[in-house]
Amino acid sequence: MTQFIPAFEQELKEIAAESIGWTPLVEGAYFHLSCEGKEDRVIITGVPDVSMDTENVLLLL
Repeated sequence: MTQFIPAFEQELKEIAAESIGWTPLVEGAYFHLSCEGKEDRVIITGVPDVSMDTENVLLLL
């Protein structure tokens, strides 16, 4: 059962990322393109957050 919990938590993170409009790239990696057209940087994070809507973000789970 200990292996089930991390898989379940991973799936919840993936659902959370996709629900706020992040695009899946490969397993465990999502990209969010800024709504403001910023092209000068990409933030790398491990926590999907809707407050990052104005940034280009690479999410690694």
